[in-house]
Amino acid sequence: MSNRLYTLEEVLHPRSVAIIGASRAPQKWGHVAARQLLASFPGEVYLVTPSAPEILGQRTYPSLRAVPGPVDLAIITTAFQHVPAAVDDCIAHGVKGIVIVTAGFSETGPEGRALEMELVTRCHEHGIRILGSNCMGVYVRRARLNALGMAFPLPEGPIGLVSQSGNLGMYLYAQAQLDGLGFTTFLSMGNGADVRFPEYLQYLANDPETKVIAGYVEAIDEATLQQVTRQLYRQGRYKPVVILLSGATEVGVRAALAHTGSLATVRPDHDTALFGSGVVRVIRSDELYPVARALALQPPTPGGGRRIAIVGDGGGSVVASGDAALRCGLEVPVLKEETQQQLRALMPARATATNPIDVAGAADEDPLAFARLSEVCLADPDVDGVIITGLFGGYRWLLSEAFGAREEEAARELGRLVRQYAKPVLVQTIYARYDQDIPALQLLREEGIPYYESIEITCRAMAALAEIGHFLTRMASSTANGEPGA
Repeated sequence: MSNRLYTLEEVLHPRSVAIIGASRAPQKWGHVAARQLLASFPGEVYLVTPSAPEILGQRTYPSLRAVPGPVDLAIITTAFQHVPAAVDDCIAHGVKGIVIVTAGFSETGPEGRALEMELVTRCHEHGIRILGSNCMGVYVRRARLNALGMAFPLPEGPIGLVSQSGNLGMYLYAQAQLDGLGFTTFLSMGNGADVRFPEYLQYLANDPETKVIAGYVEAIDEATLQQVTRQLYRQGRYKPVVILLSGATEVGVRAALAHTGSLATVRPDHDTALFGSGVVRVIRSDELYPVARALALQPPTPGGGRRIAIVGDGGGSVVASGDAALRCGLEVPVLKEETQQQLRALMPARATATNPIDVAGAADEDPLAFARLSEVCLADPDVDGVIITGLFGGYRWLLSEAFGAREEEAARELGRLVRQYAKPVLVQTIYARYDQDIPALQLLREEGIPYYESIEITCRAMAALAEIGHFLTRMASSTANGEPGA
């Protein structure tokens, strides 16, 4: 018996992996994951099934007990009734971790929950950790461990993903395929019988390739989560966190119980329990990835300030952006006269310099105006960030091919300005989905400037940068003053 539980670092960086329930059927999880592992994992891969002598050209074993070498991580994808016996084999073989893909446990009711807890208790007696049950598997780029039942390529990037839902995890991966910023990990939590979100968060905080942590979670203890983020900050390991926390309604809570057996409580949209915790809560599923993208690429607002300047090339987008910014809790203050004078010098007389800033055709004459106007705003100490809204990237199409080079120069200049002023810049453009055909948007991507099609999502991403800035400033102040909450 082990007197300690194995850590996630030990579990998720195995030297050898066994798939219990490997399959010859191409559509089965046990086949897809076997193919992925054999293609990428540098260690030993053992395929366990009594139904076939070989799979994918690899010898199989009738049970884990027949495997000749040590196994660090076992992945169980057998039928529900065979899971307890498979766990017995894992205990006997001395594994460090078990991923239970199979469903049928706590999400089915009290009996399933009791069986799940019994398996966890038995495994803990030997130090073994359980990931799942009812999950999609795991992907850890640093370990070259791809044990997911997803056949499509996994985009790489700086986001560490924890998802209680396999389907939402796949949705986020699909978004990443389109946007070009992918993941270091996909840790599918499922029922979370043993390992839960705070422990995954601590693991990802130690991962040198992860810059931001994103999660879909169906039940969470806010106090524990805040304790973890404060601890990580004190240790110098904190990274921005964004979660989609389900259960805003009675229906959501009921669905979560049926989905993963999560005993969630209702958290309405206006709930502020996590504000200031270093964890950003988003409300909509289409906000999670875009916000994570902004947190991964842009600096937080200085001091957590919420005062933004909006620079737009159309009255409608400027007005809509101003409204959306206020709904997200941002501020759009009237700029001081000195700043307005500098802006007016760069725009036609009919332009609006108060904020939001309607350039009134200045970009039609030279798209580089976006960068010049943004620099004036970023240089103002009363501005914490800039949102550019409207048609960026489209002037080459709208007006003249010759404008393309000026847009590209503007994209490079915006990247330089973020580095110089350490303030965030986000771009909203109706051309975001056509970025593969627009060099200026590709350059924005290279410069680390996120761009979005939605005005509302752009503003929510900026608000998230302010939330993280607020947390970092508060924690730094508390630490400097020696306050116990730091």
